[in-house]
Amino acid sequence: MSRGGNAKGCAMEADGESISGGNAKGCAMEADGESIRGTIKGIEEGMVKTTLALTVVLAVFLAPLEVRAMAGIDDPVMKRAMDAGVDAERIERLANRLQSRGMTPHQLEQILLPVVSLAERDLPYDLVMQKAAEGLAKQVSASGILLVLDHMHGSMVRSVAIVDPWMARPEVQHLIEAEKGAATTAEATRLYRGMLLESVSHSLQNNADEDVLREFLEEVVSSKIMTKGSPASIAAGLQALSEMPMTQENPGLSIRLLVGAINAGFTVSEIRELPHALRSAHFHSRLPMERIAGSKDMQPYENIPAVQIMEYLLRGNIGGGPAGFQTPDVPRDRESDRGRDRMPPTAILP
Repeated sequence: MSRGGNAKGCAMEADGESISGGNAKGCAMEADGESIRGTIKGIEEGMVKTTLALTVVLAVFLAPLEVRAMAGIDDPVMKRAMDAGVDAERIERLANRLQSRGMTPHQLEQILLPVVSLAERDLPYDLVMQKAAEGLAKQVSASGILLVLDHMHGSMVRSVAIVDPWMARPEVQHLIEAEKGAATTAEATRLYRGMLLESVSHSLQNNADEDVLREFLEEVVSSKIMTKGSPASIAAGLQALSEMPMTQENPGLSIRLLVGAINAGFTVSEIRELPHALRSAHFHSRLPMERIAGSKDMQPYENIPAVQIMEYLLRGNIGGGPAGFQTPDVPRDRESDRGRDRMPPTAILP
């Protein structure tokens, strides 16, 4: 007999008062079983519904930004980022990290805005995103991160007025054509512009004067760099300019030295290392910085490889040192460490 029939039979027997003690006990147990089975079925149905609900929630929050946008749960800043062409996965990852730090929606929006604003202006925003991630890793407060990002945003916007007019010059266009390789002219121009904007922005953040940066670019155009240099080396020179130890007092000397280094065939990494090498030379030789740097655009080193020039500077091997001066015998693999770790702060000043 089916469960329904058994239940009906028990009911009929009860009505006829023909149930013995054993039969009544059996019917009660069967009723309890039906109740338990009904409870289990209800729990199973509830679990299925809960699982489906969780699946929907997870699918929404783990979906790409485009899917979330279609679901209508994105905020205006995220939508602007997507419209401006910001990499959806990267900005979503950054937003998740910000939220995991417990930042409010307003703080999240304020931190993402500099990235979105740069993207909307077709300006490089990678460094701003990296700096935000770096601030999170260092447990910097939301206000501290925002202060740095706003500064970076402002310097990048200011860079446009320096870079774009220079990029439009015929000499620069010829250099781009000569160096573009397999890329199209438009692709090479975009890449080169981004490099220069980031370098100028870096120097502006270090309080470099805009006119000094323009002067450097003018010197580059009038030199042989435009025929034998590379866009990357020019960008490296722009970045190093604000770090040269004599730039504040004698920017012209820094410009001549950097242009001379590029002309001498310094690599991008050597150009970026030049400010530190000059400080190391000053520390070891105890000569005034102007005397160390004022080597007439490195003419005495005209036929010496750039790597050897850097070694001379790092070792303090500068002619005309004080009485009794001897070049320190610093092992090649320890030069950089010695310069950075043992040099007192005042040693970097002329």
